[in-house]
Amino acid sequence: MNEQQLLDQINELKIRVKEIVLEIQGLKGQLEQSSITLDEFKSQKSILEDELRGILEQIADIKEKTGFKLQPRAKVEPIHVKTEPTLEKVGVPEPTLIKVEIPEPVIEKIETAELIDREIQIAGEAKDLMYYFQTEFIDSISQVLVYLSITLDDHFVIGIDFNDYPERPKLKVPPEVLELFSNSEKGFYSDISTYTNWDSEQPSRIYELATEIETVLINVFSADIDSLLKKSVEYVDVAKDKLKKLIKDVKIAAINKNYEKAIEICYVIIDTAYEVQDYDTAKVYTSKLNEFIKKSRSV
Repeated sequence: MNEQQLLDQINELKIRVKEIVLEIQGLKGQLEQSSITLDEFKSQKSILEDELRGILEQIADIKEKTGFKLQPRAKVEPIHVKTEPTLEKVGVPEPTLIKVEIPEPVIEKIETAELIDREIQIAGEAKDLMYYFQTEFIDSISQVLVYLSITLDDHFVIGIDFNDYPERPKLKVPPEVLELFSNSEKGFYSDISTYTNWDSEQPSRIYELATEIETVLINVFSADIDSLLKKSVEYVDVAKDKLKKLIKDVKIAAINKNYEKAIEICYVIIDTAYEVQDYDTAKVYTSKLNEFIKKSRSV
């Protein structure tokens, strides 16, 4: 498979991504109009998101599966024209310089390779972002809304556009977030070191940027003890006991190779862990969710 065929394959997968994004948006519209129930919405949305994860994995892993390697941009070495020294003898004409036409470098193949590499990068960023955060895609996989859970009752949505990755992404910060920073965008950005110190040569991961934004917002809220304790201690204890049981259940499902059941339990574990701000457990079972999804496809 040549580079153009690889690029065509990626573009076909991106078309399906676009269709899935539109289907999810359509489901949201049906839910808002009460045409479907919340359970129906969650079920159908989960199926579409699983397919979306699979497509992003296909694109992100295409380099390993095909052995594709990004080639360096073509360089043209300067051509030196050898001339005889000027003769001083009277009557002897000076030598005529021969004009050498330097062919333009063929860079179409290289540009295609770079475009493939860029598509692979962006798909990888979108795939990992989905595993760490509830993510809604807007038009493309590089334009997203990321849902951040700050406390049990406080949630924010941050827009991230990483279409130009590895260049610094663009953020869309809602007014309710800016209010926490005296309505100052500068005040908000100054606290996000990953963003302000962005290095395109060694870019941070998009999910790392989202994680830092979430951490900063959590720290802002931590100053308000009441907001952190809106739910009773009893509720948190019950949720933690629920987590312990769910973790046992998912281990049993994995041992029995019932990966569909393991996937279902992982989603509940992740949601419950976020409710009690157990981010370590959420990340561990986000990773396990990825593993179970892959295993379920190979069965």
